[in-house]
Amino acid sequence: MKKIATLMIASVALVAASCSSAEEEVSEDTNQEVEAVTYNLDGGASSLAWAANMGPDYGHEGTVGITEGTLTVKGDDVSGNFTIDMSTIKSTDLDEPKATYLSAHLQGTAPDEDHPVDMFFNVPMYPTVGVTVDGYSDGKLMLTLDIVGKELKQDVAAEMTSDENGASIKGDFSLDLTSLGIPGLQPNPEDGSQINPVIDFTLDAVLTK
Repeated sequence: MKKIATLMIASVALVAASCSSAEEEVSEDTNQEVEAVTYNLDGGASSLAWAANMGPDYGHEGTVGITEGTLTVKGDDVSGNFTIDMSTIKSTDLDEPKATYLSAHLQGTAPDEDHPVDMFFNVPMYPTVGVTVDGYSDGKLMLTLDIVGKELKQDVAAEMTSDENGASIKGDFSLDLTSLGIPGLQPNPEDGSQINPVIDFTLDAVLTK
């Protein structure tokens, strides 16, 4: 009987030790902090296209450069900062010299009596647009943009992927600039005509570790 009792006590001790060890492993795994991974923009491989219109039969298309940026992913938390160089605005739907003229017109670098320097994006005063990524959820990026010195918060549809090699952000979306009161995107007081302040974009951002 003593041998049986001893064996039973030993078995209970082993089970208890095993359970304790398992609990410690689970506890360690639960408390293990997720590592944050930061990716850097590959500007040469990234692109941002825009399209604006003044009606169903009139509009322009072009590109603008994303010059730098980082994206940090930590579990489900996503944050980042990007810089758009407004001096790189280009038209892709016009031939020269009209394409160059439109770019200067949008930048405010070739002012005339009809197009003052502060019309549209006034690049001499506001050379960049800052983009802050505040999060990513349900297929949408939560953005805060600094455009012509004013803040615009908007969620945009995008597909974001990341792995051990890099990350990407792709999407077709629109930004409504109405609240910014940008000169040139306001209704014409004479005839009510207006360039649509809702601008369409196609983003393809490539990032590497």
